[in-house]
Amino acid sequence: MAVNAQIKSRRIDIRITEQERDLEQAAASANGETLSEFVRRVALREAERTLSERTRYLVDDESAQRFLAALEHSPAAVERGLRRLTATPSVLPGA
Repeated sequence: MAVNAQIKSRRIDIRITEQERDLEQAAASANGETLSEFVRRVALREAERTLSERTRYLVDDESAQRFLAALEHSPAAVERGLRRLTATPSVLPGA
């Protein structure tokens, strides 16, 4: 079910400056949205982006070589690890 079609029953109260509110209200108006719709949409997009980035890891060359060597020398352990990794559902919608 789409986010907009769901019943909105929870409330979040935040404190912002006048300048922040004016800027966000102007952006919402430019998009033809209410301030609430704008903030909710942007917060949801940022939450999805933040969580999706958790699937990427940067490592140095030495660590990458050790990782690749472990993959090549332990196929049973790798398969068990991949099963364990994929057994948990994603928190991202549609993933």
